[in-house]
Amino acid sequence: MPKTALVVDNDFFFVEFLGELLEKRGYVVIKAYDGKEGISKIQNEKIDLMFADIVMPKIDGAGLIGFVRTKYPENCFPIVAVSGTIVEHLGSLDRIGADHYIAKGPMEKMAVSVNEFMDRIDADSFSVTDKESITESGTLFPRREAVDLLDSLHFQKSILECLGVGVITLDSDTRILGVNKALLKICNRTTSELLNRLITDIFPHDDKPILINALKRIVHNQQLDNTVFTTITDSGKTRVIVTLLIVEDKKVGWILALEEYEKWEKQA
Repeated sequence: MPKTALVVDNDFFFVEFLGELLEKRGYVVIKAYDGKEGISKIQNEKIDLMFADIVMPKIDGAGLIGFVRTKYPENCFPIVAVSGTIVEHLGSLDRIGADHYIAKGPMEKMAVSVNEFMDRIDADSFSVTDKESITESGTLFPRREAVDLLDSLHFQKSILECLGVGVITLDSDTRILGVNKALLKICNRTTSELLNRLITDIFPHDDKPILINALKRIVHNQQLDNTVFTTITDSGKTRVIVTLLIVEDKKVGWILALEEYEKWEKQA
């Protein structure tokens, strides 16, 4: 029975390139174009091997890999990070959590690198204990612009993690793209339990109509900066502030900020 490989990358042409290479080796290839779609595929398919980019929209490679590690803590399939920013990530590969890293480069060199790696996979000579092993597809050197961009992204993520209120980022289909540490504490859930879940799944049944109405109101009433309602979470009575997520003047989702009502009342 052929094995199944999942390829996750927002570069359509790279997904096609890697998919074709794996299919020639006898793999059934499942394709996804961001981390959110990758999670959906993992939830619905049996996967034997995953290739994932690190920098992707919606849910990035680290978020996707973290989800897989939590979902399959004892029997995880090999995970390969394939990215054009491997060298810029050299100081933080432990946070990404892949078993192997392949640096993107010219397609001819990439084909050789991936095939050599797959020879090890198919011969069962690759061990997932070989942490932080890197395959180069050309000369590696850090690019100042890429380093600055990644530093900026890490800085913004750190701000989100340090906020004293819970934050949920929703996609346009109301599925969860991201949460911060404060939100996990308020809801008493793990990140893997929340990513790609419909937002209505984590609210009490009686509050779902209120939540849906709040999401609709902020979309249809352009005069509103936000809308507020209260709900009950594992932390007790909780205040929820709903705002639109706007990127380049386009409405692409929502941001929900959750704060324990008792703390909010004391501050107010």
